[in-house]
Amino acid sequence: MRKNSALLAAVVYSIIIGLSFMFVKISLTYEGQLLILAQRFTFAFLGLLVFLAIRPINLRLNRKEILLVLVISLFYPLVFFSSQILGLNQITVTEAGIIQAIAPAITVLLASLFLKEQVQRIQALGIFLSIAGAVFLQLMNSSGGYEFHLIGSLFIVVSILATAIWQVLSRNATKTIAPIQITVYTMFIGLLFFNAVYFISGGSASDYVNSLTEIPYLMSILYLGVLSTFGTSLLSIYAISKLPVIQVSIFNNVATLVTILSGILILNEQFHYYHMIGAMVIICGVILVNVKSVSKQPT
Repeated sequence: MRKNSALLAAVVYSIIIGLSFMFVKISLTYEGQLLILAQRFTFAFLGLLVFLAIRPINLRLNRKEILLVLVISLFYPLVFFSSQILGLNQITVTEAGIIQAIAPAITVLLASLFLKEQVQRIQALGIFLSIAGAVFLQLMNSSGGYEFHLIGSLFIVVSILATAIWQVLSRNATKTIAPIQITVYTMFIGLLFFNAVYFISGGSASDYVNSLTEIPYLMSILYLGVLSTFGTSLLSIYAISKLPVIQVSIFNNVATLVTILSGILILNEQFHYYHMIGAMVIICGVILVNVKSVSKQPT
C-alpha cells in the first residue's frame, strides 16, 4: 500500500511539474522574475499554513537535522527556482521540457555515487542516449534557422542538477526527518529569501499587491505557489522516502511529455521534426536508465 501511494505521489508530482513550465511562461508575460518568485513562495507558504492548520505536526529538529535541511534548501528551492525562471525567460517551454528529460540520467549518476544504488550496463547506455539526444537537439536548434539559446539552456541544466542533488540529499534526510518537516522548512526559507531579494532590489508593496488583480497572472501564481511549489515538494519527498531515487526519477519522463505538449497545444509554440527525434532518443535513454531498477524492485 505504501509503495502504491508513493508511486501515485510520483505520478501526480510529474504532471504538476510538467504543466508548471507553461504557467511560468504565462506569468513572465505579466511580471518580472523576482516578483514572481516572491509571490510564488508567499502563496506556497499560505498553502502550507492551511495544511498545518488541518494537520498539525511537530517541527522540532536537532542541530544536525537543521544543518541538513539548510543544505537541502540551498539546492531546493533557492538554486532550483532561481535558475529555472532565469532559463525560462530566455528559451521556450518546449526547449526547456526536452532538456529536462536528462534529469533522470543525472539523478541516477548521483544516486549511484552517493547512495550506492547500483547502475547496470544498460543504464549506462541509457545515460549516454539521454545526453546525446539533448546535444543533438541543441546542435539542430543552432543550425536550422532556430536560434540557439545557450545561456537559457545552461540555466535549465543548473536547475536539473539542483533537483538531482536535492533528491539524493532528501533520500538520506528522510531516514530521520519526516517529509512534511523538510517541506515546512524549505518553504519557509524560500519565502524569506525570495521576498527579501525582491524588496531589497527595489520592489514595492504596491506592485506586489496590484499585480494580483490580473486574473490570468493570479491563476498562474496560485498554481505555481500552492501546487507546483508546496504540493510537488511534499509529494516528491514522500515518494523518495518510500522508493529508491532511481525508480522515482523515471517519472520525470511524464513531466517532460506534459511540458512539451503544453507548449505546443496551449502556447502554440513551434514543433520541428528534430524535436520529435531528440525527444524520442532522450526518453528511450531514460527508460533504459530506469528499467533495471524498476524490474529489480520486490513485488
